[in-house]
Amino acid sequence: MISLIITVLNEKNNLADWLEGILSQTVLPEEIIIVDGGSKDGTWEMLLEKSRQNSLIKVWQHPGNISSGRNFAISKAKCEIIVVTDAGCTYDVNWFRKIVEPILSGQSSFVATGFGPWFKPEDNLLTRLIAAATIPAPSEFKNNWLPSSRSAAFKKEIWQNAGGYPEWIPLCEDVVFDFKIFKLGINTEYVREPLVFWRPRATLKKYFKQLFGYTRSDGHGKLWFRRQIIRYTSYFVGLVLLYLTFTKSWVFILVLLLGMLDYMRRFWLRWLVFSEKLSSAHKILGFIILPAIVAFGDVAKLCGWPVGVYERRSGKIKFEKF
Repeated sequence: MISLIITVLNEKNNLADWLEGILSQTVLPEEIIIVDGGSKDGTWEMLLEKSRQNSLIKVWQHPGNISSGRNFAISKAKCEIIVVTDAGCTYDVNWFRKIVEPILSGQSSFVATGFGPWFKPEDNLLTRLIAAATIPAPSEFKNNWLPSSRSAAFKKEIWQNAGGYPEWIPLCEDVVFDFKIFKLGINTEYVREPLVFWRPRATLKKYFKQLFGYTRSDGHGKLWFRRQIIRYTSYFVGLVLLYLTFTKSWVFILVLLLGMLDYMRRFWLRWLVFSEKLSSAHKILGFIILPAIVAFGDVAKLCGWPVGVYERRSGKIKFEKF
């Protein structure tokens, strides 16, 4: 009835924990389809061993990007309900039951759950700050959101009608897939609680690369044009206000600070949640540092988008209308 599918690439160190999280669910799928994209770290050998140990697990090798792997996995699925997730996640034990319930009951044919950061005891302050800059707090799921394919479920016919995941775009493939489904007029059911958790980036280099890659693919896919322009405009105005502060009057800094306070409100609210287990000193320090972390990420976004636009216009990325 229900197939769970994932793609993996060099996930040997995470695979055992991921499988334990799936097999510990209160409800299990009829099959777990894992497609390896060409791992070089022993992932494939581990998958073969796991498939011999458990008949639920079915494994294939299929070179290509995430979309290609997901499309291949879904094409191999025998069930009519598909649940999509990623390796490297951890789950509430009721995640699988809650994500398929709306489809089984006939409420919807496309379901998404909330998500959150997966923290470990050894995480430093930076990891939690990056989480606050990139991952929503539970309260943010009161409003609808674009489903992440780390936690989505749908009928196989919906995937077919949407033309599958877009294999032409390297990242943000689930965003394009969402828009294709919305275009079909499919009603989305939102499970408004975090049930899936993944690791935030742990270094500034990885954080920069993540956000650069996302907005680069925004440029590939003509995504969020208005948002990109607002970001460039906001930072340009900020620099102008900073210049005027030093050359004209300190009054301009007040305007700049008011703008910053409004922009940072969402991130600071996340910090209050994600820093809950930290000492008071670390909470205060993180509150002070967080604007710099957010601004650093915005620089990555500012750099990534024009690269993506150039690659699309130069023909390196073959844009497909959706």
